[in-house]
Amino acid sequence: MRTLEGPIGGKPRGTVPSMSRIALVEPADVMPAITELMRQNWDETGFGFEFKPSVETYQAVVDLGLMFVLAAFDGDEIVGYCTMTVTNHMHNPAIKVASNDALFVRPDHRGITAGRLIIAAEREAAKRGAIRVLWHTRAGTNLADAFTKRGYKPADIVVMKEI
Repeated sequence: MRTLEGPIGGKPRGTVPSMSRIALVEPADVMPAITELMRQNWDETGFGFEFKPSVETYQAVVDLGLMFVLAAFDGDEIVGYCTMTVTNHMHNPAIKVASNDALFVRPDHRGITAGRLIIAAEREAAKRGAIRVLWHTRAGTNLADAFTKRGYKPADIVVMKEI
């Protein structure tokens, strides 16, 4: 586990609450501990099919260097996480793009902790060569508003149906 250092959002570290330490983690190390957080995330997103995450699949994608996992800690307890893929764009391999798989922060830790996870994910993606980052969020939510305030613009609409 590596704690990400440096100022967050251009503010000196002293002005950011210490309760949420952000660290790169391995899926195999944290998924058993965050199953309940993952289930809460699943319940909020409402995809309508069974929740059965695979530790092995997440770890394999991380081991290939195509994904990273960040965790937000309050002391030793994980209170939020972000999973992000970083890949060459299929239509132009010279462009590396980061795309989130999941972002979730326990309701009693939202706000600054979610913001710190987003900033840490942007920075880690940039370190890995990404020049664009895509976040999936529901329209009209506080999170969607927060992304707009950070300079994000709607870029796509995702639709889904069962076949």
